[in-house]
Amino acid sequence: MKKQDFNKLKKWEGEEYSKIRSDLGLILEGQKINQKDLRLGLIGLARQNSELLELNKKLSQQLERVEKEFNLLKKERQEKAARKEARVNRKRLAKRQPITPEIYRLLIQATESPSYTSVRLRIAFCLLTVTGIRINELLPLKVGQLQTLLESGWIEIDRSKRETSNHKAFLTREGKKLVEERKKDFDFLFLMKNLDSYVFTSESNHAQMLSRETITRDVNRVMRSVSKSLPDQPNITSHSFRVGYISQLWKDTKDIEFVKQSIGHRRINITSSYVEKLSDQERHKRSNQLEEI
Repeated sequence: MKKQDFNKLKKWEGEEYSKIRSDLGLILEGQKINQKDLRLGLIGLARQNSELLELNKKLSQQLERVEKEFNLLKKERQEKAARKEARVNRKRLAKRQPITPEIYRLLIQATESPSYTSVRLRIAFCLLTVTGIRINELLPLKVGQLQTLLESGWIEIDRSKRETSNHKAFLTREGKKLVEERKKDFDFLFLMKNLDSYVFTSESNHAQMLSRETITRDVNRVMRSVSKSLPDQPNITSHSFRVGYISQLWKDTKDIEFVKQSIGHRRINITSSYVEKLSDQERHKRSNQLEEI
């Protein structure tokens, strides 16, 4: 090989090696850049992942609140529907019949026993009949109020519904007779208790009035028994005393405003709902009375 050719070859090799080194340098530089970009990318992904996790947490909390509000709304609607159904079912129930003198006598007979519970029941039946108060309005009564009833013919009642805060119930002529018949029961109570004691209590604790559930259960138990003993098995409950009182007062007076005030209702339409439809004979009789006036 000629020297000239050898020099050319050596020069070519040098250029090629230089080119290769340059390419390798570019490759290495590119790898460094790629590694940096990769690190930056991974950091970015980690940051995005953290943001997504935080966003997911917030969305979960919002979803939980929405679900809670939805369940609350659902519960309210269910309760509203249940109340509506209860009202409908109440309207479908057989109308409660009033307590008649015959039924009252049978109730007294069914509790003719010297036991404390029987005395308590007889007094309850008597007071419900002669005053027309609700059964839960019996509970706050104290012995001193019974004494006033016997001596003065009236008793002050603490109203249980949105009516007058207190109300005086006056005895009718028939009411006074029924109270007088129960004088022994009242005297028994006066011997056992102080004037400030509750009337309706357990035998051992005169300072604690009975629960509404207890007295309602005891009263209705006897009433169911009496109802079953009658041929027509009337639908009577503790509220039948109030129905009977209002019905009788209306028949005796024919004055719905007087009945309203006597029973303590705020609106006359409430009182009217208790009064049975007048018969043709009753309407004819009242018309004649108006003509005479």
